[in-house]
Amino acid sequence: MSQSEDASWLVIDGYEDEPAAFGVPPYVGFHIRYICGVLEQRGIPYEYRTIDSYRLDAPSLENRLGIVLLAGAVVPGKYLRGAPISLRETRDVISKSPGDTPFLCGGWAIRGWKQQGWSPLRQNLFLALQDTDATLEHFLDQGEWGHKRRTAEQWTDWAHHGARSKAVSKNPDLHGPLTYEVEVYQGCVRFKR
Repeated sequence: MSQSEDASWLVIDGYEDEPAAFGVPPYVGFHIRYICGVLEQRGIPYEYRTIDSYRLDAPSLENRLGIVLLAGAVVPGKYLRGAPISLRETRDVISKSPGDTPFLCGGWAIRGWKQQGWSPLRQNLFLALQDTDATLEHFLDQGEWGHKRRTAEQWTDWAHHGARSKAVSKNPDLHGPLTYEVEVYQGCVRFKR
């Protein structure tokens, strides 16, 4: 694939909505910040788009170094604003992207859809079943896909870089009422009685 000097990654925030992760507006989820933190730490150019902004004005998928799509579970109920990406929309984004562009999908929805038998066929597509951020880091480092978990040091680094990333600075809710979601379901100390 030939790319110009202004080629960049595209990060699509498909939102995550789990009991321990409110990533639907007005919240900005922590997993998307970690993913952007990986790119920030490495100084790799990227464009951040929420799925809502993608729905309104889809960016070009051409001339991309790669695409990362985070898809969280869709839970019953009414959303205040916005809604997580659907399987149909995910299929559409994948089908419109150039086949030689690296494409990483991660999040609980991806895991769930894969468990239900979804297995899209596309060159250079990877469905992350562990930490999407660590999987992206592995790809950038090794040039190959592999399921990976982040280390404690990576977690700290990517959280810090992600807090200053485009997931925040380019978020449509930056000027209010943007709320940072805090990760509370991993890394908790368990005491034995």
